Amino acid sequence: MMTLRATAYEFGPYRLDPLGRSLLRDGDVIALPPKAVQILLALVRHPGTVVGKPELIDAVWPESYVEEANLNQMIFLLRRALGSDGQDRYIATVPRRGYRFVAGVRTVEIPCRIESIAVLPLANLSGDPSQEYFADGITEALITELAKIRSLRVVSRTSVMRYRGTKESIPQIARALRAQAMLQGSVMKSGDRIRITAQLVHAATDQHLWADAYEGATSDILDLQARVARDVAAGLRTELDQDDKARLATLRTVHPQAYSLYLKGRYNARILTERGQRKAIRYFQESVQSDPHDASAYYYASAYAGIAECFIELAYFFGMEPKSAFAEAEAAAVKAVVLDERLAEAHAALGLLRLLNDWDWGAADAESSRAVELAPDDAYVYWRRGVCLRYAGRSEEAVAAHRHAEFLDPFSVVAIQEVGWALYYGRRFDEAIDQFHKAVELEPGWDQLYFGLGQALVQKQCHEEAIAALRTAARMGPGNAFTEAALAYALGRAGRSREAERALQQLTEKYAYVPYWFYSIVSIGLSDNQRALEALENAFRNHEPCLVSLKVDPVFDPLRKKARFSEIVRRVGLEP
Repeated sequence: MMTLRATAYEFGPYRLDPLGRSLLRDGDVIALPPKAVQILLALVRHPGTVVGKPELIDAVWPESYVEEANLNQMIFLLRRALGSDGQDRYIATVPRRGYRFVAGVRTVEIPCRIESIAVLPLANLSGDPSQEYFADGITEALITELAKIRSLRVVSRTSVMRYRGTKESIPQIARALRAQAMLQGSVMKSGDRIRITAQLVHAATDQHLWADAYEGATSDILDLQARVARDVAAGLRTELDQDDKARLATLRTVHPQAYSLYLKGRYNARILTERGQRKAIRYFQESVQSDPHDASAYYYASAYAGIAECFIELAYFFGMEPKSAFAEAEAAAVKAVVLDERLAEAHAALGLLRLLNDWDWGAADAESSRAVELAPDDAYVYWRRGVCLRYAGRSEEAVAAHRHAEFLDPFSVVAIQEVGWALYYGRRFDEAIDQFHKAVELEPGWDQLYFGLGQALVQKQCHEEAIAALRTAARMGPGNAFTEAALAYALGRAGRSREAERALQQLTEKYAYVPYWFYSIVSIGLSDNQRALEALENAFRNHEPCLVSLKVDPVFDPLRKKARFSEIVRRVGLEP
């Protein structure tokens, strides 16, 4: 296996590190804009040669129109950083042509440590499109395996999956994902045999670090994945602690059919529709039932955590009656933690259940913190942590947690829109609107994004825009009572009381179950605070989960000075 070594350039007391994109003097980094470092690199690579201004601009600002003044500014900053005193000891100007690096340059080989990686979607070489779930599942499993290495930042699955079959170059993808290295490869499953090929590439230089193939029985898939992870860590010179070494050295086998069902569950769980979540639950349940003699298998904990997550999603996004959804989720999440106490996603699910179902704020905080501790580079656990923080009124912490989730998974529409909600609850409505628009640009077909956008626009009193956004949400996601209640609220706030009353009546007639929480929202929109308070008291008696947002949701601002409202907030476990 090849160990990464990079070429650096030295001149005088300076060292230019192309991989680190940094200029150092006697070991100390000199602060420079990235574009200035790129210009210096273009000059240093051709010492004594005139590099034309158009050539430098094209190299540093590709596919962008940039005036020559920008280049001149970068040259000024470089000369100042290099201590030039007007005699151009390092960078000389060649009139009407460009610049020349005039000092002597020597190249040196330096070891390089890579701290971030993206696993691109593994190609399915089976020739059978129905096996796509298997290739995706192995991709996700490798991401999960590598993410457990604490010294390595791994780009989340959602962001890398958009590059399936892409024609973009490795450096382009790496810049978008903020990853220093890329893992490419393929999976071929034939009968009970599996073959994984993997190739590790340094992104900025397109330098191939190693390539290898791994073959074995399907029952040995976990061991194959661990071997790939070990080799990646070695290729990147990543330091493994004792826990990492022990985990990656443990030989684990799986029941092939059960594991295949588990991967189908993971595949469908990423489809953010009600049908996708229900299919995922069915596959997860079949997975844990298919081999009852091995109920403590490694992946069974993840399957139970997947069941919990899907039921929470059904209640959170898709209108399933919360009591029954959370009862199912609770049983599954507890089982997952019993099987694997170190499974972060199980603790994240428990944290949300302790919040939404139990109103136990201390337990919710503890569980969500434990999830982050176990998986500090997992966007999902930061998202769940942010939910707990924002409802507790810890706005700045919530925004930071959600921002970090977006940083870890920059193309996850869920991570992006959840930042919008944190900003909304923090009453930063302009920023929230921008964030929801950003999510809509990435995924214009998801109703929940227009729902969030509409809610934020109402608070800015952009009533017609808000109503339009909520109508779009209702059209895209028919059957969502929350969206229809929000639309009725927006109509009331806009002074269109007759339409709001009609929307409320339709809501009541259409759905067998309508939470009292929804009636309270519509009542506030109609300025009927008395009816809103009565609805909230009924919501409390029914233990409706949405009450956790009472402290921070701006919808309820008209009620905040009411003693009855403050008492409900206290009974939910918060100080008004």
